[in-house]
Amino acid sequence: MTPKPPSSVLSRELLPASIAVFSTSALASFQALGIAAALPDIATDLGNVSLLPWAITAFLLTSTLSTVVAGPFIDAIGVARMFRIAVTVFATMGFAVAFAPTMEILIALRVLQGVGAGLILSTGTAAVSLVYPDHLTARAFAANATVWGVMGVAGPAIAAFILTFLSWEWIFYVNLPLGLIALAAGWRVFPGPFGESTRFDAKGSLLVAAVTVATLFAVDALGVQSALWLALAALALVLYVRHARAVDSPVVKLEHIVPQPYSGLAVSTALLLTGTFAMSSYIPLYVRAGLEGSPGLTAWSVLPLTVGWTVGAIISSRMADRHSESWIILVGFFVNMPALAVAWLLAAVTESIAAAFLSFFAAGVGVGMATNAALTLLRAVTEPSRMGRVSSAHLFSRNQGFTFGAAIGGAVLLLVVGLQLGDVELVRELISSPEGGGPAGAAEAVQSGFAASVAVGLGLTILGFFAAVRMRRALAEARANKRGPQPARPLD
Repeated sequence: MTPKPPSSVLSRELLPASIAVFSTSALASFQALGIAAALPDIATDLGNVSLLPWAITAFLLTSTLSTVVAGPFIDAIGVARMFRIAVTVFATMGFAVAFAPTMEILIALRVLQGVGAGLILSTGTAAVSLVYPDHLTARAFAANATVWGVMGVAGPAIAAFILTFLSWEWIFYVNLPLGLIALAAGWRVFPGPFGESTRFDAKGSLLVAAVTVATLFAVDALGVQSALWLALAALALVLYVRHARAVDSPVVKLEHIVPQPYSGLAVSTALLLTGTFAMSSYIPLYVRAGLEGSPGLTAWSVLPLTVGWTVGAIISSRMADRHSESWIILVGFFVNMPALAVAWLLAAVTESIAAAFLSFFAAGVGVGMATNAALTLLRAVTEPSRMGRVSSAHLFSRNQGFTFGAAIGGAVLLLVVGLQLGDVELVRELISSPEGGGPAGAAEAVQSGFAASVAVGLGLTILGFFAAVRMRRALAEARANKRGPQPARPLD
């Protein structure tokens, strides 16, 4: 008798894996939201406001690099071992952030925590693709996004309590107990080695890092030096392509990111996330300094976009029963782009917090729809034996979106603030002053800088939409290739 397939991601046979995957998502989610909500207090305590974007960017940079490096090792040593390594690194380094005495040391520790975050992301995505059956894959990805959203509801409340009654350090103290819970849940539930054995591609990893870092510096401080950094990034990219063609097991195989639909998925989702994250990374700073909101309201300001992301992922998983993933991706763009346009107009002409929060929510819905459908589509066109590498390559491009979004958004915001005020450190004085008591023009400068960041993000998102349209046209051939030759139908 054929066993009955599991009916949900919480079925008895899938429950241990679900607990492990979702608990690590909760851990990463709280840290992502916690650092955003705590940015104003960290700036007040540690100073060096000009380095503030790096509290996010440094974390995202190393998480991006470790995500792509993790792929070959997931296939070689298995999801189980990578899960243990990932959670251990993430939790211990995150705990250490609480003890940072300066902004520079905090950023250095966030670099190390980002390594663990990238490993967690890659391992969790590969686990969903390998553990869950076809009919539950979209639901599993949506459930993972729902956990992120639940933490989005609980996280700001916890952060608001911590920032009001304790201190920002307590946001990082929780890494240790949450990490132990995640390890206990997932210690024995994931599969071992599945695909090919591999060796660490040191040269390829260094070239990928060079491309990422050079591009990041090009957009971090906009100026004449940006052209030099972009030239270095282009050179490193050319060298990596030559390297990947010459060796058997490069850290990122060109076949996993260059042809369609992989390239379309990578470019469209990366630009969508870049455009949205250029705005979302600085929502708390905008609310606190630009709108002069309270610490509690600032902590809650990350909630609308996060909840919207969760709602969009759930909608996407339900639509997958009746519509193609590529069509859902386009719908996500159609929701996100108008929302970013409204957020830009609101930041430029009004101080309505309620209207701004509604636009943030709608932008999140669009991102949730598109990114969830992209993960489901990736699984649909990829063989299981290549899932570790392919999912890591895709997540690498997504993390590039997060990283460059934070960098571009911060660069544009600080550029505008610097031009209007002459000294970005005046933002710190504004944050620490009583309401209405900051330097003249500082709040207006932050509003203008935030509006400029949203406008740049909208332009990048529109480019991502065109990449998604092009990818959709190539899908029929990719699906046919995966199915292989079909037997001829007999004539009647």
